[in-house]
Amino acid sequence: MKDGYLVKICGTTNMEDALISYQEGADYFGVVVEVGFSKRSLTIEEAESLFANPPIPAVALVFCMQEERLRYLVEKLHPFSIQFLSQEAPELIRRMKKDYPGLELWQSVHLPCAGEGVNLDGVKRIASEYIDSGVDLLLFDTVAKVDGVQKFGGTGLTSDWSVVKELMGTVGGKVPVLLAGGIRPENVEEAISYLKPAGVDLCSGVEAYPGKKDPVKIKQLMRNVRKMEMKKL
Repeated sequence: MKDGYLVKICGTTNMEDALISYQEGADYFGVVVEVGFSKRSLTIEEAESLFANPPIPAVALVFCMQEERLRYLVEKLHPFSIQFLSQEAPELIRRMKKDYPGLELWQSVHLPCAGEGVNLDGVKRIASEYIDSGVDLLLFDTVAKVDGVQKFGGTGLTSDWSVVKELMGTVGGKVPVLLAGGIRPENVEEAISYLKPAGVDLCSGVEAYPGKKDPVKIKQLMRNVRKMEMKKL
């Protein structure tokens, strides 16, 4: 892993935005694939052009995708990583790691919005199970009902960062952790300073509107992340 902070720009729907992420120095871009609750979702076939010759590593985000379809996605798109938004069985992760040793598997762990209660012991157990199953990276994100739809990520809402901090203590550096959920150019410095994650993952925080990125916001985000990297030296 690089010395600085990793940045993933998620919810990418077109190559123009993928190139902007690359030009501004992001490390990954994410594509939501066949996720019913997301306005940014593409079919496998629609996403194919984004994965054909990506300027930076491309991550495919899935939710409760049937294993046969998931394997088809891997063989069709050849993503750098699969990011599971749903709480997948550790056995699936073990099978995928065995059958696709060059494919990274990332797992989102979702927390309620700040101010809502959370079963901390339960979340710690889930995170530990995923680490034991062989995931390469964890993301702490927010789950919330937005406009009447339950969304696992892409909410634009923050979770309780003090809870995230305790969870990161449990993870104990066993795998890298990205922070997601309500991160914006305006609060990314605070988030990094307080939590010191491996990096950050943004979707709505750098959008002009759902599915279309704002180049100015991405530039501002990367400038603020670089500021924190300078403080780290």
